[in-house]
Amino acid sequence: MAGLRSPWGTEGGVESHVAALAPRLVKRGAHVTVYCRERYNPHGNCYREGVRLADVPTVYSRSAEAFVHTAITAPRACLRHDIVHLHACGPALFAPVVRGLGRTPVVTLHGRDWARDKWGRTAKTVLEASARIGVRSARAVITVSAELAPWCREAGAPDTEAIPNGVEPHEPVAWDPAIFPMLRPGGYFLFLGRLVPEKGLSTLVAAAAAARLHLPVVITGGSTYTTGFVGRLRREAPEGHVIFTGPRFGLEKRMLLSHARAFVFPSRLEGMPVALLEAMAAGLPLLASDIAPNREAHGGLARWSPPPDDIPAWTRALREAASASVESMVASGAAGRERAERQFGWDTVADRTMALYRRVLAP
Repeated sequence: MAGLRSPWGTEGGVESHVAALAPRLVKRGAHVTVYCRERYNPHGNCYREGVRLADVPTVYSRSAEAFVHTAITAPRACLRHDIVHLHACGPALFAPVVRGLGRTPVVTLHGRDWARDKWGRTAKTVLEASARIGVRSARAVITVSAELAPWCREAGAPDTEAIPNGVEPHEPVAWDPAIFPMLRPGGYFLFLGRLVPEKGLSTLVAAAAAARLHLPVVITGGSTYTTGFVGRLRREAPEGHVIFTGPRFGLEKRMLLSHARAFVFPSRLEGMPVALLEAMAAGLPLLASDIAPNREAHGGLARWSPPPDDIPAWTRALREAASASVESMVASGAAGRERAERQFGWDTVADRTMALYRRVLAP
């Protein structure tokens, strides 16, 4: 597998996807190597949960690191693997290289990366062209949402299957006021995710400022190459109404999910949102923007679905969620938890991925 920074090393949808999927593929009999960008891999060259992690150098810049890393990785991976599984639009460009070296390329598209705000016109064009080349050259294409599959077929993908992201069962954590002294259980709204413009965080901050509630909006996540955007967000955030925690993992992340009043997710661009699935698994009521991937995740169970970028609608949703009865919020969250457990188990994702591997390797 290539195309990501590092599983178990940095936050991001692709990284969490591979961290959950790869060990399950090992348990099903696959020998899996994940090629990492060295800077983001705190574990070094090693085995973790049966998965071989291998560092490969790259040029660390926003526009070049994924391309350079995969350009080096793809030929190297072909020396010892039957399948080279490329994740995301930019790395998909190297599917023809894998095919030309006699190996089997599989591509997973995690979303329309070319539509992200951080890219200029040239980068957007290159990313979309890379995705088109990749899906045409791959032996099979996986999309993490059904919404993206028609685009792949139109682009010429020979074999496309929608296999969604999965979610781990949530393990509740008791509240520890020493870790989050500025918060109280049940007394905050929670956002989890990368701090990038397409997540709709400017809208969320503006809505929190307009709503002026006694419940703060907690924004949890980190950034890569978006420090200017995050700085503007912090300056615009009203003191006491928006709290930035930085990235949180493990027990601290589970604690925040265990005790939020509701989960807020104003994104305008997604593949299959892992953070939304995690919130569902934790039984949180949802305020999720009305976009197709979010609807595919929650299946109509979001309590509030304001349009993305609609500040008045998000302001009203926050106010209504703050005043809703505890009983109604608990019932809403329970329905989402049941859907997450039924529809988005990682074991099912691993079974379907292994079946696809066997299919593409069949004579």
